[in-house]
Amino acid sequence: MKRDVFKNYDIIADWFSKSRSKDLMEKPYLDRLIDHIPAGSRILDLGCGTGEPIYRYLQSKGFSVCEVDASRAMLEIANKNFPEGEFLLQDMRELDLVEKFEAIIAWHSFFHLAPQEQREMFPLFKKHLKANGILLFSSGPEEGEVWGMNNGQNLYHSSLSKEEYKSLLKQQGIMVIQHVVEDPNCGGATVWLCQLNED
Repeated sequence: MKRDVFKNYDIIADWFSKSRSKDLMEKPYLDRLIDHIPAGSRILDLGCGTGEPIYRYLQSKGFSVCEVDASRAMLEIANKNFPEGEFLLQDMRELDLVEKFEAIIAWHSFFHLAPQEQREMFPLFKKHLKANGILLFSSGPEEGEVWGMNNGQNLYHSSLSKEEYKSLLKQQGIMVIQHVVEDPNCGGATVWLCQLNED
């Protein structure tokens, strides 16, 4: 299941839906993203899961959100939670949408990809971002691969080094606005808030 972590999420979807914190500890980063985009912008959320709590928050702020996940079971729950939502069953590694977005979020999803797969995502991020668009993603705190047990399923995670992330972003013309390592106020998340520097 190293390549297809979404299959593990198919197994634990109900448990995840009940266990995933709804406290929106991500709010400070979402608010910073919001500060950088126009009202009513289109946002792409990669690895959206059940839509809780990020989709609910962005929807409440008046944004149009395209939610993407490779787990069919997670999206079934998302559709029940938000019947009016726009949910696409797709692997982010094969992302090829016909539109660009003011912002892209890959929160606690991007880090399930193997190192080379992560490297290959940065051109896809750029391809789907409008000029001056915002990219918000979480990674591991340092280079390496780890496994984490979730309700009996061993989930794969990996991370590149901070220096390599910065280099990959720079190659795509994306500048780092904020980088926080293991934020204690956000469940220990390592966060990247970036902007495509392109007119």
